[in-house]
This record gives sequence, structure tokens and C-alpha cells, in this order.
Amino acid sequence: MTYFSIRKRLLLGIFLSMIVILGGMGLAAHFVTEHESEEIFSARLATSARVLEVLAAKQLEHATINNPIIIELPDELEHQHSSTEEISGHPYESKISFQIWHSNGKLLAKSATAPDKPLGPMTEGFGKNLIGDDLWQVFKLKSGDVWVMVAEMDSVRGEMAGDLGVAIMTPLIIGSLILLIVINLIAYRSLRPLQALANVIAAREPQSIKPIKLSKTPSELKPVIDELNHLLDRVQKAFKREQQFIDAAAHEIRTPIAALQLHIENAVNAKNDTDRDQSLSEALNGLRRTTRLTEQLLTLSRVSGATDQEKQQVLSLDGICKEIVKNTKPLITQRGQTIELHIHDDCLINGEQHKIERVIQNLIDNASQYGSAHGLISVSLDKVCDTIRLVVSNDGDIIPQSEKIKVFDPYYRILGSKSFGSGLGLAIVKEIVQQHKGSIRIEDKSAGNGVQVIIEFKNAI
Repeated sequence: MTYFSIRKRLLLGIFLSMIVILGGMGLAAHFVTEHESEEIFSARLATSARVLEVLAAKQLEHATINNPIIIELPDELEHQHSSTEEISGHPYESKISFQIWHSNGKLLAKSATAPDKPLGPMTEGFGKNLIGDDLWQVFKLKSGDVWVMVAEMDSVRGEMAGDLGVAIMTPLIIGSLILLIVINLIAYRSLRPLQALANVIAAREPQSIKPIKLSKTPSELKPVIDELNHLLDRVQKAFKREQQFIDAAAHEIRTPIAALQLHIENAVNAKNDTDRDQSLSEALNGLRRTTRLTEQLLTLSRVSGATDQEKQQVLSLDGICKEIVKNTKPLITQRGQTIELHIHDDCLINGEQHKIERVIQNLIDNASQYGSAHGLISVSLDKVCDTIRLVVSNDGDIIPQSEKIKVFDPYYRILGSKSFGSGLGLAIVKEIVQQHKGSIRIEDKSAGNGVQVIIEFKNAI
């Protein structure tokens, strides 16, 4: 058996999900930021080039310049050591350069950070150029005979995109960690009823089978508690059924055993062989009845407790009826009775074969035992739509209307009955029929004559 923590599994699942989601968001934010920053920086380069064209390039085009004009940066930008130091500019200015060239190849002006060589080939538009060890993004614009080149170190763009990504993801990561802590607290509080349930079960007495109750029960935990209570209810019924079985067995067997003891004592004290043989015969008959009673008690216990279940299969009721009637007919005939079988259709159901055989056998035994000495026992099997109807009837006394339900109770015998039955046969039949989703009832065979037991199985195959 494997044990695991619901809370840990929940937190781990949320944590991994957040890593995947935030990782995807981070990558998407990185690509979007990088793309947008490229657009913004490129637009800035183009704008700077056009401003230079208007303000400087047209004036320098016809000017007489021996040496190029160099635009120096403030000293504090060149030697900045503290971010709090007040400066008249921005440190990134050292990473932006421009050049103004005459088409004849003469450098007219440049920034202090720009090299003496052109920042790129004399072709208009955007481009990239490796200058020294650094990659530069360059925009070139031609105005008359003058070329304006504005460049920016490519690392600035990557640095800016990285800073934007960190600025976006840092609050998300911190918020996610806080969210995990909050979820952990919520999960801990939400799962406390499980611990409460465990404490309630641990505090119960071993013999207690009372229903489990919690002061506050989450709807998700209610099915578990309901099933536990159903289990306890079944256990209680099983204990009660076991106690009833023990009590009934002790009560039912006491009388036959006392009679056996009496007959054996009579046989021991008999003064002649005739009395001894009669006492032994009575003892043997009593032993047979006791054996039959014991078998019926065990059968009822196993059937009621569902301890002898077997795999259900497709059964041919007509085939089972034919086999049982065939095997029972010699005994029925010996008693002077007649048995008939009427089958009108193939009858198939899903069921446990030995239990269905027990039903039919018990019904035929009861019909013979309580039927008239020379009467007819009839077994009829028919199928109507999806319902199979099994009828076993006999000739003889009818069962009073008030007794027709009571005869299915264990150990119940009709007052005035001449039979020595155990009162368990019909109780066993009813239990098996109900296990097979069927119904059973008793009716008069005809006005003032006989009894018929009617069983119906729904959803026939």
C-alpha cells in the first residue's frame, strides 16, 4: 500500500504548473520585449539621424572643414562611479555614436565615441556592423552629398530587454511565492477535517459501530463518511444476523437433540428387541431431521451473509428445471405424488447456478412436503417480454392470507401444520431471489385448493 500527502501533492502540482506557466510567460515576455525594444531603438536611431540631418548635415555640407568636428561627452559621463552622482546626461550616451561624412569620403563630424572609420557601408537603411569587439546597430541616411550615420551598441538593446524582462517577471515570481504560501495555509485548513475524522475513528471503542459524525463536514468528505457509515451499518447487521443465527440454531437444535437423547435412552433401557428397534428407528429419523435442519441453517447463514458468492454467468433456467425434476421424480413418485414440467420458451438469466438450483429444489421439496398425499406438483416456466416467470404449485390445503407473507420469515411454521419442516426453506428461496433482483409471492392455486409460489426475474436475456 502506497501512502502520500494530498497537501504536498497539491502544492507540488501547483508549483510545477506555475513554473511551466511563468516560464512560458517569461519567454513570451522576453521575445515581445526584445522585439518591441528593437523597434523603439531603431526608431530612435532613425529619428536621431534625421535630426542631425536637419541641424548639422546641411550646414556642414558646404562648410570648409580641415578636421572633423568632434562632439565630446561631459567628463562625469566618462568617469561615473556612483549611481547617485548628479550628472548632466545619461551613461548610455557613451554607447551611442554618430558620424557625418561627405560623399567624397571626408569625415565632417562625429561623436567622441565614434571611430574614425565609417560605422558602416554607404548604403541607406538599417544594418549591423562589427566594430572592434562590439556589434553595433547602424542607421544610415543620405542628404545630398552628406551621409549621416547613427549607431548604437547592440549590447544596450540586449541589456534593456533583459532589464524589462526582470522588471516584468520579478513581481510575478514574488507574487507566486506568496500565493504558494497562501495556498499551503488554505490547503492545511481545508484538510483539517481529514485529521478530525482520523481522530474520531481513533477515539472510538473497538466494539462501537455507531455512525461517524463530525461537527463540520466538507461536501467532498461527506461521501467518505457516508460510505464508512454504510460499512458500519452492514457490519452491525452482520453481527446481528450472526447473533440471531446462533440464538436460532441453539433454540432449533435443542429440541431435536433432546428427542434424540430420549430415544437413545429408551433404546438402552428397552426390555425387548421390538421396543429397542422402535426407539432406534425414531432416533434415526430424528437424526435425519437434525441433519436437515443443520444444513438449512448453514445454507441460510451463507446465503444471507453472501459468503458463498460465485461468479454470475448466463444460466438456462429451463435446463436446470429439467435436470432437477428428472432427479426428484423418483422420490415424488415413491410418495404417491405426480410431478409435471411445463416449459413454454427458452429462459436465460444471469445468476449463480448453485443458488438457482437451491431455489428450484427447495420449492419442489416444499410442494411435496406440504402437498396432498396423491396430489400433483406442477413446475411451470414461461417468458413474457423481458420477464421470466417460474411457478411451482401443489394440491392440498391453502395458506391463509395472513400467513402468506410470514412464511418467508426464518423459522416460521404455520400453526397446525403436520409437517416437521425447519421453517427455513422459503426464507432461503426469498433471499436468493432478491439477490438476483427478482420478486416472489404466494397465491392460491385455485379456489380452496393448493398453493403456488410465483417467482419473476426481470431483464431476462
